[in-house]
Order: sequence, then structure tokens, then C-alpha cells
Amino acid sequence: MPVYGRLVDKFGSAKMFIFSTALFLSASIFCGLATDITMLSVARVLQGIGGAGLSLLPVTILSHLIPERSRPKYLAPLAAVWSVASVAGPVLGGLLTDTVGWRWIFWINLPLGIAAALLAIPAIPKQEKLREGKLFDLSTLILFIFASVSLVFALHAISEGFNGDMTMTLLLASFAVLAIIAFVWRTLKSDRPLIPFRAFNNRGAITVLVIGTLGGASLFPLTGYIPTLLQMAYEIPAWLAGISLVPLVAGVLFANIFSSRRLSKHGHYRHFYVLGISIALFAMIGIYLLLKPFGVWVEVVGLALAGLGVGFYGQFTVTLSQAFSESKFLGSVTSTVIVSRDMASSVVATFAGGLFGFGVSSALAKLPLPENLQGVSLQPSDVTALAQPLKQQVQEAYLDAFQPIFLNSAVVYLIILILAVSMPKVALKAK
Repeated sequence: MPVYGRLVDKFGSAKMFIFSTALFLSASIFCGLATDITMLSVARVLQGIGGAGLSLLPVTILSHLIPERSRPKYLAPLAAVWSVASVAGPVLGGLLTDTVGWRWIFWINLPLGIAAALLAIPAIPKQEKLREGKLFDLSTLILFIFASVSLVFALHAISEGFNGDMTMTLLLASFAVLAIIAFVWRTLKSDRPLIPFRAFNNRGAITVLVIGTLGGASLFPLTGYIPTLLQMAYEIPAWLAGISLVPLVAGVLFANIFSSRRLSKHGHYRHFYVLGISIALFAMIGIYLLLKPFGVWVEVVGLALAGLGVGFYGQFTVTLSQAFSESKFLGSVTSTVIVSRDMASSVVATFAGGLFGFGVSSALAKLPLPENLQGVSLQPSDVTALAQPLKQQVQEAYLDAFQPIFLNSAVVYLIILILAVSMPKVALKAK
């Protein structure tokens, strides 16, 4: 993603959009034609490289075309698409796999991608202010790869370290810290770093980046574990557990559209941050306190409110980061915002999954499960078949293991609420 940001500033959005689209569609063809796991894995890597460009470029292109004040109104539909896709994508993928076969998960990209390319490419402006000189410092790219990969491995090891090899966990954690320090040091020293830290050299840009990154990362990665929790703790069918996330998506969509339209008219944004974060904080505290006494509806309603809260300010992060940084090269700034969000989401998802798994396995180890059942491989059908009171004890183990995650999210929202109250103001350009 950061590489695309630099490439956009160097070669322009039009060329990079054509390249990303061609790479994504070509890789989709090879995924559909894969004859073994090696071919599929390589094709998926190429598809991910193309997909990274398609994630960044629409935002960058719109940022070049639309004034700052009106920009969130046009970015909101993009956020809406990603929100819907996060819920509908797995459902559609499962439906295609069960009916016409898994290869159609990739084939379906071809008509959609070609149609999108035919519509978008002629409309993309060809004349942009491009960056001259060297593309970027290659050493910062290498260090960024080492830092990001080692961080994910270290977090995964830490999340399982209580049951695994503590020596290896400490080694991975130490390597991750050293890699991150080396990356930051080299980035600050370099004249052409991969990620332009100097573009975020004022309090406003840093505040917006931190709020946007932590706010989204404290909610959306958790949705990957919510269906499992509902299946195991409440015996809800898998399809219904997935649909339970629809109210969250609906809250995000409504708030995105409402707040972006209000911003385009008046240019005021800070009250949306304060309101949205307060709602998300209230929702997480409510889920933490009321889920066990009142049941699954507390979680569904609470997540819907949290989605509503994040939706009030989430789409402002890119625009305000661009406005505060005052950078003429939007590709690098935009890619930094997106990669920060994605990295934070990966960290939170890894941490939450490890905490959830460790809590469940520790609690189940104390219960007299039947000899043919293992806590680490327990399935929803296994829980359903258990007799009382053991079934209730297992279900409570899952609920108790997830409770700290809701509490952690509430603490994060409290911290970023304090930041939002003191957020600096910037005049968004109307033209």
C-alpha cells in the first residue's frame, strides 16, 4: 500500500489504476485456473498486490478531483461498499462454493472488474502534479516489510505464548521491537522515505490519524469473532450469526451519509467526532455490563450503536489528514492513513483472537468435558449436545473470555474521546 502511494505521486493515478486493475483481473484468472495450492497461493499474492492498488487509488483520485469540504460526501459510498462487503462477501462466497464451485469466487471478479475499468479509466484525469526525482528510499521499504511482518508474528506468538515456547516468543518480540526502531530511525533520516512521517508534523494531523486508526481498529476486527461467540454461547445458527452484523453495517452506512453531507454544507467536523466516539464508548460499556444478564440482543444493539458512532467520523480521517498535512502529493498521505488503519486492525485482530482463545481454553481446561471432546477443537454442535449444567458452564466460558475485549475497546474509545475534545481546527477548502 505505501509503495502504491509513492507510485501514484510519481507516475499518476491513471497509469497506476490501469496497472492495478490489470494485475487484479489477471491474478483472478490464474486463481480460478489453479491446479494446486502453490499456484493458488502465488496467484493470491499477485491478486493482493493488485487489490491494494484498487483500495487506495479511488480515494486518491477523488481527493484530486473533489474539494476538501465535499470530499467525505463522495468517500462515504466507498466506505459503504467496504462495510457491506465485509458482511455480504463471506455469505456470497459460501453460496458460490456450495452451488457452482469455489473457482467462481474468482471468476466473478472478471465481469465486474472489466465493467468498472471501462467506466472509470476514461474518466480519470491524466494531468496531475507529479513528484520529480527518486521514487523512494529502498531501505525504508525493506525495513517496513521486516517491521510489519515481525510485528504480526510477535503478536501471534505473544497471544499464544502462555501455552507455547516463551523463549521463542521473547525472541520474536525483541526482533519486532528492533525492526520497528530501525524502520522509524531510517524513515526520519531519509529524504525520500516510503512513509512520509514529516507530512504528519503537526498535532492536528497526528490526532486525526490516531483517532481514525484506533477508533476503527477497536470495532471492525472484532466482528470476525462475534459470529463464533454467538454460535458457541447462544447456539445461534451460523447463517443467523453472520446476519447479526447487519445492524452494525446499517449504523455505519447511515452515519457515514448523514455526517458527510452535513460537513459538505457547514465544514464543521469536531462535534461529529465527540458525538460518534461517545456513542461507541457507551455501546461498548453497555455490552460489557449487560451482555450476560440480558443476552444476545444487547450485543446486536450495542454493535449497531458502535457502528453508528464510528460512522459519524470514520470517513473524515483521510480528508482531515490531507488537510492538516497540507501535502500536495496526496498518494503518500492517503496510503499512510490506510496502511495505519490496516496495520492497527491486524494488531487488534491478532490480540483479540489470542486473548479470546486463551481465555476459552483456560476456562474449558477446568471443566469435566467428555473424553471424546477437546476444548481447542470444540464445535457448535458439540456444545449443543452437552447436558446441563455442563452446557451452561461452557457457554459462560465463551462469554467470560470475550468480555475483556469489549472492555479494552471501551478504554480505547475513552482515550480517543479525550483527544477528540482537544482536536485542533482546520479550515476545509470549499473549492
